[in-house]
Amino acid sequence: MRFEQLLHETIDEMAGEMTAPKAGLAARSMARGRRIRRARRVATAGAAILAAVAVALPWTFLSQKDTAAPSPAASAQPTRTPAMTRTELPGGWVVIGVGDQVLDRPTNEYVLMRKPVLPAPAGNRILVIDGPESLQLTSVRGADPVTVDPAGLVGTFNWSPAGDRLVGGISQKEPFKIGFAVVDARTGAISKHWIDHDRYDCSRCDFTWTRDGQEVVMPIADRSGGEAEERVSQLQLFNAGTGEPTVSLPITDLPAGPFAWSPGGRYVVVGPAGTSQGWRLYDTTTGQNRPFPYPAVWVTADVLLATKDGKVITLTPDGAVTATIDVAVPNPGMITFGPPR
Repeated sequence: MRFEQLLHETIDEMAGEMTAPKAGLAARSMARGRRIRRARRVATAGAAILAAVAVALPWTFLSQKDTAAPSPAASAQPTRTPAMTRTELPGGWVVIGVGDQVLDRPTNEYVLMRKPVLPAPAGNRILVIDGPESLQLTSVRGADPVTVDPAGLVGTFNWSPAGDRLVGGISQKEPFKIGFAVVDARTGAISKHWIDHDRYDCSRCDFTWTRDGQEVVMPIADRSGGEAEERVSQLQLFNAGTGEPTVSLPITDLPAGPFAWSPGGRYVVVGPAGTSQGWRLYDTTTGQNRPFPYPAVWVTADVLLATKDGKVITLTPDGAVTATIDVAVPNPGMITFGPPR
């Protein structure tokens, strides 16, 4: 089965489940059943799920265009793309990926990826998706590979701000449990942390990071609109090392990544996954919020970055565009950026 076919069938199946509960079944039982089915589906179609949801992440999966399959020898090595030059952004930030090209920081060259990857925002590691049940961490050029055991891992992965860890969801069918897993980028070692689901109920059980990388963030479900609404009532933070809950924040959507938080942590840009509309800027201390025009990352307390029409734009915290920056690349695609380290 081709990757694209598996992806579309998985999305269609998930969409078909997003209907009102059948009569005679309790809402919580239906929710649990859907999560179990989702976990089973992800175990067999993990790569498709990851590619589908990755468009909502600031550190996005980059995949090769649908061309004739390269030989095993060719696909084992990335390809240098000297025609693309490193783009400098405010605050020393850089474009780390455009389309299927990823920046190799040690050489300052962009490398063509031949498999779906998730590049780290900092450092030089990438997560390689090499089939439904194969996750591998390597350098951009394929050095120092380690294999990650995908058993029990579900949903999306998000890089920590330093590029040294990944966080993803975990699930167990019997007895039913959910939680998050922190993956070491150098060794592939996994630390699993189970969550009290009765106390911290999630519908969209995705996880991301705070800007300092000390805590993991999960959206708590708002069931007032029914199971199909996928609403968020607040954000719950957990200690990334121990898994212990730390603080709840009055924010009703999930940040796209660690740099959606302002440097001091007071403000955060949140919004619905997979769309460029409906984003808001929250004050984490008061819960006050207002519309924000783009899913953006904070460079400094006064400057944010976003993308529009294949270009990088700089913004003020008020959402005003102050500059537009061209990205010199022969094959345009989705742009991702990272901090200067």
